[in-house]
Amino acid sequence: MNLEQKIIMITFRTMKTEEFPNYHDYFIVDYANEIAANFGYSLEKSRAIALKELINDLPQNISTPNNFLLCIEESGDDTIGYLWYKFLDNGETVFILDFVLFDNFRGLGYGKAALIALEEQLFQSGVEQIKLRVAFDNNRALRLYERLGFNITGYNMVKILEK
Repeated sequence: MNLEQKIIMITFRTMKTEEFPNYHDYFIVDYANEIAANFGYSLEKSRAIALKELINDLPQNISTPNNFLLCIEESGDDTIGYLWYKFLDNGETVFILDFVLFDNFRGLGYGKAALIALEEQLFQSGVEQIKLRVAFDNNRALRLYERLGFNITGYNMVKILEK
């Protein structure tokens, strides 16, 4: 059986307290790289910004109210990625703050399967829409989201003022 024929069964489970440090470390590096690439800041400044935003957004780590940090698993096996979202608009909207699959699971249908599973789960709980932000240079993610019916609703823009 080749990968195209394999049925991918995605499950989500709440991140455990002892797993948060690994997520924290991944997130700071990944988000700092995105900030540096998109805003032109040094990696040092980008890491400081990423750390500050994570602390502000998750002051109680995985116990921060209204935020859900999940481990993505295939068939209940090992973790293959992470998903972080929060509810907005009295639970009618979910905003995805982070969605990542580990490198060896990218491009194989796991991302699509995870988003479809999330969409089905949220729809059943009464959520009406999912929002997210994609970095301008993340073409793979942009294509995936568009194939799954997400629409572009605007553009973030920045101008760095130099002395």
